[in-house]
Amino acid sequence: MMAPVRAALPWFVIVNPAAGGSRARRRWPALRTALERHGIPFTAALTAGPGHAQQLAVAAVTAGARRLLVVGGDGSLHEVLNGLWAHDPGVLQHTVIAVAPCGSGNDWARTLDFPGDPTRFAARLAAGRTRRVDLGLATCRPPGGSTDHRCVFHNVAGAGIDAAVLRRTPRRGPRALAYLTGLALALPRFRAPEFRISTDRGTRSGRFFIALAALGPDCGGGLRLAPGARPDDGLLDLVAIDALPLRRALARLPKLFNGRLAADPAVHGERSAAARIECDPPGEIQADGQLIGTTPLTVQVLPGALGALDCRG
Repeated sequence: MMAPVRAALPWFVIVNPAAGGSRARRRWPALRTALERHGIPFTAALTAGPGHAQQLAVAAVTAGARRLLVVGGDGSLHEVLNGLWAHDPGVLQHTVIAVAPCGSGNDWARTLDFPGDPTRFAARLAAGRTRRVDLGLATCRPPGGSTDHRCVFHNVAGAGIDAAVLRRTPRRGPRALAYLTGLALALPRFRAPEFRISTDRGTRSGRFFIALAALGPDCGGGLRLAPGARPDDGLLDLVAIDALPLRRALARLPKLFNGRLAADPAVHGERSAAARIECDPPGEIQADGQLIGTTPLTVQVLPGALGALDCRG
């Protein structure tokens, strides 16, 4: 459902200059000029380091801002959303988020069709359309802690080889290529744990490379692990991939890019509003490309929890 945004409402712009290997720093001047040419009122602030985006977002909404533009990628957005959610979960219902895709992966921006071109992006802001999209809520065991850790995610959360890949992924270069490099380095030494995935439909057990819950089709900078996932259908797409011999696993890598992986017999998928993911031995969990804790992981969808710029059509 679309709703108009009053054009007079200003945007608070959070620029992460380090995003995308400093891509955001290089692209921000052109975007700033495009916003000015389209007559879009805004105030901008640059982050100074990890955690600063959260502080800026909370300060902005506390001062009355209800339109936030993140110039960065999925990591920057994850930080902003969790800063707002920790401050006041209800504020997300009254906040519209847009992302100028300048990060390494930009998976959420790709799902929501946010243009990379500054002029086209500013035109979408000026058009003033919004939509409701889902968020996910993840609960897990924090590193070195016993109290449950909770965070929201906008794209994907899961366990398995993803965490090992993140630790080996080069910081620079195209995200999909960097992810594949990390995957190639992680696969030979990775020992798939025994997973147990529980939903209201039953339980699936087995040795899996990965088990995740997705709100959007892509992760890792354009790798299509959940091609059927939609950001506004009120469901999580659960994906589990069987542990395979190295040769057979490598042969399937091209399917990550064309959406054909979902049809592979080694891939298991279902949709649910909530799930619990356990593994033995316990494994690390990533959400939106950020390491957040260890299993067990409980995920649930928060339908229509966030307002977003509507770039469809």
